[in-house]
Amino acid sequence: MNAKVSIIMGIYNCEKTLRESLESIRNQTYNNWELIMCDDGSTDNTYQIAIDYSKRDKRIKVIKNKKNMGLARTLNNCLEISTGQYIMRHDGDDIMVKDRIKKQVQFMQGHDCDVCGSAAYVFDEYGVWRIRRVSEFPDKNCLVTGSPFIHPTVIMKRESLMEVGGYSENPLTRQRLEDYDLWVKFFERGFILRNIADPLLYYREERDSYKRRKKKFRMAETKARLDACKRLNIPYFKWFFALKPLLAMITPNGIMAYYQRRKL
Repeated sequence: MNAKVSIIMGIYNCEKTLRESLESIRNQTYNNWELIMCDDGSTDNTYQIAIDYSKRDKRIKVIKNKKNMGLARTLNNCLEISTGQYIMRHDGDDIMVKDRIKKQVQFMQGHDCDVCGSAAYVFDEYGVWRIRRVSEFPDKNCLVTGSPFIHPTVIMKRESLMEVGGYSENPLTRQRLEDYDLWVKFFERGFILRNIADPLLYYREERDSYKRRKKKFRMAETKARLDACKRLNIPYFKWFFALKPLLAMITPNGIMAYYQRRKL
């Protein structure tokens, strides 16, 4: 049960939220962890805050990219110096539930899975406004319509993550799709993916964030889904559902707002 967990974080211009995020890690009921933060060219006080915390807690390490390189490269830089049996994701604007690490380590060891995520409380400056649910037993077909995980909730076996080569670094993954590509690689190799139904993270997201998703991202997301269909031999009749991002792109904001309210 006392396996070492390496928490990897790419940090970028998150000075307003980083302290609270780091305190949620330091206050965990599970103590055998290391935190590796890689600053991806922040222009605010993020890097200095991270350095200050590394001086206060020897479990915290901080590295820095010479220039902005994107999240995939940044997380791979963290992986290179990590030493834990398990690799856990976290972001500088999210908050861990107090026993998150303990529960996920217990789940990994009790179910012998390669990746474990969880549900999450979605919050903004006004408080929690929804609970984002996830399938407890995701399979490859879920990639047609979305992602099987909320990225910063996952914990992974180190050996499994290394077997798939870590995060892919290419123009498509730089479009905020580094996690989606990773799940495709896990499914390609037949790894076991699971989710915990309980929310173990406070995930920061604005209520109208869907309005800020640019056409370029919607098109990249559609391409990624269609590529996943091909790589995973998804039946052709399901490929139509991979076009959902394109439909969202051409749907008027008023209709999208109504759809979001219905989801809540």
